[in-house]
Amino acid sequence: MNYCVDTQELRKAMIDANLPTAVSLAEASGVDRNTIGLILNGKSKPSASVIERLARALVLDGEGIGRIFFSKKLA
Repeated sequence: MNYCVDTQELRKAMIDANLPTAVSLAEASGVDRNTIGLILNGKSKPSASVIERLARALVLDGEGIGRIFFSKKLA
């Protein structure tokens, strides 16, 4: 089964965490802003270490991590 990043859910989580921009999320997570930009634009899938850093910055629980980073790809 293929998985993808649900970029809409990721953007909602960013707003909820008061990190509305790629730059603010980059500063909070320590992930390069260009990497975050690629993820937000659906051009890159994050590695496990990047998911971990983003999840900490966004204060995501396991369900949130799964919903955002392991969304089922329907196509």
